[in-house]
Amino acid sequence: MMLNTLFQANPIEGFFFGSGKSMVVGGVAVIIIVGLGLWMWRMEKRIQQLDESASQHTDSPNESAEA
Repeated sequence: MMLNTLFQANPIEGFFFGSGKSMVVGGVAVIIIVGLGLWMWRMEKRIQQLDESASQHTDSPNESAEA
């Protein structure tokens, strides 16, 4: 009964749920979110490596100048 009122309230939602496309839309959304999460995680690792590399290069000349 509640599902019928949902279909009548918004015809687009009724179309997606009625034709079985809602699972496809949800699956695509999950794939996109997981892909963005993995991309951000990889970028964070690369940024950390660049930061460590940059800090090593800036620390090296100061130590050699003091010695």
